[in-house]
Amino acid sequence: MLPNADVCRRAHLARDPRFDGRFVVGVLTTGVFCRPVCPARTPKAENARYFASPAAALAQGYRPCRRCRPEAAPERPAGTLANETVARALRLVDAGYLDDHAVAELAARAGVGLRQLNRLFVAELGATPAAVARGRRLLLALRLLQETSVPITDAALAAGYGSVRACNADFKRAFRSPPSALRRQGAPRALGSPPSALRRQGAPRGPGPDLALRLRWRPPYRGEALLAFLEGRTIECLECVAEGAYRRRVGEAAWVQARLVEDGLLVAIPSAAIDRVAEVLERLRHLFDLAADSAAIDAHLVKSSRLAAAVRTAPGTRVPGVWDAYEGAVRAVLGQQVSVARATTLATRLCERFGDGEFPKPADLARADVASLGMPGTRGRAVAAVARRVAAEGDGWLRDASALRSAFAAIAGVGPWTTEYAAMRVAADPDAFPDSDWGVVKALGVKGAAARRWAEPCRPWRAYATMHLWQGLRQPEKPAAK
Repeated sequence: MLPNADVCRRAHLARDPRFDGRFVVGVLTTGVFCRPVCPARTPKAENARYFASPAAALAQGYRPCRRCRPEAAPERPAGTLANETVARALRLVDAGYLDDHAVAELAARAGVGLRQLNRLFVAELGATPAAVARGRRLLLALRLLQETSVPITDAALAAGYGSVRACNADFKRAFRSPPSALRRQGAPRALGSPPSALRRQGAPRGPGPDLALRLRWRPPYRGEALLAFLEGRTIECLECVAEGAYRRRVGEAAWVQARLVEDGLLVAIPSAAIDRVAEVLERLRHLFDLAADSAAIDAHLVKSSRLAAAVRTAPGTRVPGVWDAYEGAVRAVLGQQVSVARATTLATRLCERFGDGEFPKPADLARADVASLGMPGTRGRAVAAVARRVAAEGDGWLRDASALRSAFAAIAGVGPWTTEYAAMRVAADPDAFPDSDWGVVKALGVKGAAARRWAEPCRPWRAYATMHLWQGLRQPEKPAAK
C-alpha cells in the first residue's frame, strides 16, 4: 500500500532506492510523475502528489518522466501488497491476462466479485484492474519504443494492444503525441546469435532475437547461485543454462534468453514470440525472484547466529521460482523422496513420453499412466490428480499458497515436503519451510518440530533461510551482484 505522505516525502528527498517501485510522485507544475529516486529537482511539498502505482498517476492525467523513466523501474517489492487477492490478480494482469479477458473473468479467477475486486485494487494500487492493465500496456509499449528498434506495429502488439489505433489513442491521451514522436533515436537492436555452448545444448541456430529488454532487480542479487540451482534441474528439450544465461523454448524453434548483467537480466525475445512479451517477462520475474527486497530480508536473517555468516557471505540470495505453475507443481510431486538428478530424469521422460517433447498438457497427463515412468503408483496417481485439477480449474489455485497447501493435503501420496517445496517455488510463499528436507536436516542436525522451532525467528522469510541452508552444503560461489 502507499506509504503515508510524510514517509513518501522523506524517501523522495533522500532519493531512497528502497522505495523505488513502491510509489511514484506526481508533480503538479510539470504534469509528470517520477520515481522517488529521480535525479531532477525535488518539487515543493505543495506541488507533490503521491500515487501507489503508475496506473494511478496515469489515470489522473500525469505522464511518465523522461529522465527517470518510471516504466523501467524495478518491480514493486514482494510483500508490500497487504491483500493476497490483489497480489494474485496483479500477477495475472502483469502477464497480460486482461489483454484478451474481461475484468469479470479476472474477478472469477481471483475468487471475488467484480465490484469487490475493483474496490480492493483501488485501495491497494489507487486504480482499478482495467486502469492498471491500460497503464501496463502503455508503459511496456513506451519501453519497447525507447529500448528497441522493433516497428511501432510490433511494439503495440507486444505490449498487448489489439490494434495500432488503440495504441496511438493511448499515447496521444497520455503524452499528447503519437508513438512515433517518442521513439528514441538510435535504439539498440537486440542481442546476437546464442552462444556456442547454448547451441550445443539444443538452442536453435539462425538469426538472433529481434527484441531485448532489461529487467532490473534490487541489489544485492546472487544471480550465479540461482542459475546454478536451475542448471541442475533443466529439462533438456525445454531449457538450458550456460555462459551466464538461462534459455527457455517458447515455440517450436523460438527460444527466450535471460542473461545476467550488472544490474538486472538482459532478456532477448525472438520475433516469433513477439505477442508473448508481457507473459515472458512475468514468467522470468517469478523464475528469478526479481521482486524480492534482499536488503530487508538479509537484515532480518543476519540476526540468526546460525545464518549470520552465510548471509554475510552470500547477500542477495533469492528463492528460484518456476517458469510455469502447473509444470512446477508436477515436478514437485515427481521429486518427492528422490534425488534432484532422479527427479529431473523423470521430468524429462514425462515430456518425451506424454508430451512429444513439450511439457504434457494437463488433460493429457490426467489420463496418463505416470507410474510407468518408474515410480510408485501412488505418486503417479498424485501427478495425475494435480493435472486433473488444473485441467478442470486452471492453475490459479497453484499461485495461492494457502489454496495450494489445502489442495495438496487432499491428494493421496503428496507429503509435507512436497507441499512446502511447491509453496516455496510455485506459489512464491516467502515463509514456506520444508522442515523434513534432507538438506535442511543435514544443515541443522534436527528435523520436524525442532527444525520449525529453530526457524521461527526467521519468519516471514523462512524460504530464504532454507536457501541459505541449502547453499551452505555446497562449495562457496562468486560474490553477489552489487
